[in-house]
Amino acid sequence: MTETIDRLIQTRFDAVANPGDDRDWNDVLARASVGHGSRLRRAPTRVALAAAFAILAVGATAVAFGWPQTLIDFFSSPPAPRNVKNFFGAQNVAAPGMSPHAIPGEARKITAATFDADHVPPDHPTLHTLYVAPAKGGGFCFLWTDYSGGCAKAKSGRPLGVDWLADDFTVLASGWVRTDDVATVEARFADGTTATIPVTWVSAPISAGFFVYPVPAAHLTRADALASVVALDAHGNAVGRQDFSLTKPLDEDVMQTLPDGRRFSLPKGWQAARARKVISFRTTKGSEAYVWLMPRTGGGSCYLFNRGQGCIASGPGIPPLNGGLNGGSDPLLYFAETKPDVATVELRYQNGGRERLTPVDGLVLAEITPAHYKQGTRLQTVIALDREGHALYRQPQDPRSVGVYPCQTPRNLGYGVRACP
Repeated sequence: MTETIDRLIQTRFDAVANPGDDRDWNDVLARASVGHGSRLRRAPTRVALAAAFAILAVGATAVAFGWPQTLIDFFSSPPAPRNVKNFFGAQNVAAPGMSPHAIPGEARKITAATFDADHVPPDHPTLHTLYVAPAKGGGFCFLWTDYSGGCAKAKSGRPLGVDWLADDFTVLASGWVRTDDVATVEARFADGTTATIPVTWVSAPISAGFFVYPVPAAHLTRADALASVVALDAHGNAVGRQDFSLTKPLDEDVMQTLPDGRRFSLPKGWQAARARKVISFRTTKGSEAYVWLMPRTGGGSCYLFNRGQGCIASGPGIPPLNGGLNGGSDPLLYFAETKPDVATVELRYQNGGRERLTPVDGLVLAEITPAHYKQGTRLQTVIALDREGHALYRQPQDPRSVGVYPCQTPRNLGYGVRACP
């Protein structure tokens, strides 16, 4: 039966692969539509979904073979609307040096699913459409509207890519698999049961399958939660795997009060009542930049600062300096964790300027002031130094990063993207 299905897939893909196609992808890219971009919004972490698929593109089903999959002819699928094409184009211009080289003008509508991405329990289902665009040189980008999206490089060596939503346990898994490596995708649960995940396969030039899998109600408990998503080859061998862990009771978020009276949603095991404000200063805009450090039940310390929170990492794989810029708005901050042997952190700028920071309880926080917003003056390297002044670790910074440094007039980068260069 597997061989029959394999032949069905291969025949379908061979029919649409068109190896003699000499279309000019560069020309397609050059003629891509320009307009207002579609904003990618990731659904909140706490969400459960109930989905029903509605196939919107021409396909051939293999249900008759007992195989709940769908095969889609990419070039027979409806073209994506302009705002979706602009979304894919925006991926090319938003991060210089990291462009996936998506071809916006060739984006296609593939399938759709109705689910609730915003409420628990799910009681306001909405339609989410899957669009896919090829990339120059191979690979692809995809978008589930009002939910999630991403890109996969050609021949990346990864047969499976998975995204998921979780509360105390995973409630939705979605992702992609490559046709060269994967025949089926399987959900495996903590109680030992399994289920086949339906996959929508898309022909060349995408040559991948896509899935979105709302975890059944029977598996929305800690005892029988989704444990992993596994990609299997035609012989039933696992070629890709994504495991999911249960949220530990002490990691569940609860409202807690800091010693100054402010309330935050923090993991239950973080002892906010015993927090200490270890760093505090006024920025050039007059706002307070701060870091609170608090003990964690079971050992270790965790922190809360203006732009985020986390726990101080330890272990052989952690570098002496672990952090980066927190930009996109005023003030622009640099935050990092440091190991005990780091005595000084030095910020080096493009114009030769230098600034030294002294870690406090293994943490540093500094403002990158407006004097360093312009190209030619930006942060270029951060160096961790020991007590003798020897460099322990160098952390390069990319001064060309878009949308990190504030500016008065954002630049139109195309495809509806306006950002500070």
